[in-house]
Amino acid sequence: MKPQHYLIFHPDRARARTEVQATALIGAQLIDWQGHVWVDKPSGNEDPFVFSHRWLYSYCHATQLRRTPRSNSEYVSTGSSLFFCSGDAANDGAIQVDTVFVVDHVATWPADQQGLPEDFKEHYRNNSSDLWQRHFRYPFYGSHEGKYTYVSRQRFDRTDEYSFLPIAKSGDRVSFELDALTRDLRLGISAKITGKRPVPVSEDQKTELLTKILSLTGVQLIHGLARQAAPNKRTSHPSGACGANLPCDLKC
Repeated sequence: MKPQHYLIFHPDRARARTEVQATALIGAQLIDWQGHVWVDKPSGNEDPFVFSHRWLYSYCHATQLRRTPRSNSEYVSTGSSLFFCSGDAANDGAIQVDTVFVVDHVATWPADQQGLPEDFKEHYRNNSSDLWQRHFRYPFYGSHEGKYTYVSRQRFDRTDEYSFLPIAKSGDRVSFELDALTRDLRLGISAKITGKRPVPVSEDQKTELLTKILSLTGVQLIHGLARQAAPNKRTSHPSGACGANLPCDLKC
């Protein structure tokens, strides 16, 4: 079965400019990188959650994606690409990308949300776990519905197709005009902007989006992200002045 790809809108209202360190890819070179990205405020749920070995996406719009396997249609499964972008920028006719998330596998939650998926059961109500405190606990407080958790594919899994945070050569988030895309993709995105519904993307359209994003990307943050304790320190690389944002806010 072919994977189903999506472009997913997220609001900017709950984000905070945050200094991080990470393993980054610049050209063909892996480096230790320090700079700024945009993530959900620390007091709120982080989704996708990128401060872990594998990134996780569980809530905002996740239950709206095609998940149920069907014999003759695509659904979100291994190899699906999810492109997260700013809904605020889309209102102004721009695609501002914060995260490219490639799905490694799908972890299914127990029926009636009784605990966490099998992959993560040791984190259930574990207050010493970042995964619990910053991602998994929110459905149990009525903020989200726990149904599926999409688990990322990283560059240590496959070097040809993997999750990354794209940072533009300018040091800002990767951004381009909606008009820069081909007609069918442009119309498909435009039809979803008002309601901010996820946009199904074909295999060819996925390639188009990825090619465009990579052409504007100076730094790919690929894994090992960690927040820096001291804010506003000078970055160690000129491309790290500021960067991609990570969705989503608690009430999206």
